[in-house]
Amino acid sequence: MPSSMHQQLVLWTARKMASDGFTVYGVDGWTGDGALWSLPRPFLLDGVRPDVVGRRADGALGFGEAKTSGDVASIHTLLQLERIGRAIRDGIRGLVYLAVPRSAARSLDGVLARAGLLGVPHVVRLHVPDALLGNLDDR
Repeated sequence: MPSSMHQQLVLWTARKMASDGFTVYGVDGWTGDGALWSLPRPFLLDGVRPDVVGRRADGALGFGEAKTSGDVASIHTLLQLERIGRAIRDGIRGLVYLAVPRSAARSLDGVLARAGLLGVPHVVRLHVPDALLGNLDDR
């Protein structure tokens, strides 16, 4: 079961995607925002399921991932980013949104480098200040 910190990061991701013009149509799990983000689970993309998925009016897809400090450097995260990144390189027009606690930004650099996504223009990073995540459970 995802932690409350993870689900808050999912909410940050969905809100950022919406503010960037994406219509969010899939969110994995409860975000604590009531019915606003009570949507179906996102589809599987090459065997991995993004936390958030949306589409812009120009047809671009947005894939959102939320990662807690303890999850950023996991093999699962690397696999997700490699597969989502490969789909975009192979012709899906879109952006990848990644929300992490600010304290995990350096760990995210390492994972993005291993996935071949460090510094690429289609990755949008959200470094959420740890203080805004409060004392949420990171397990």
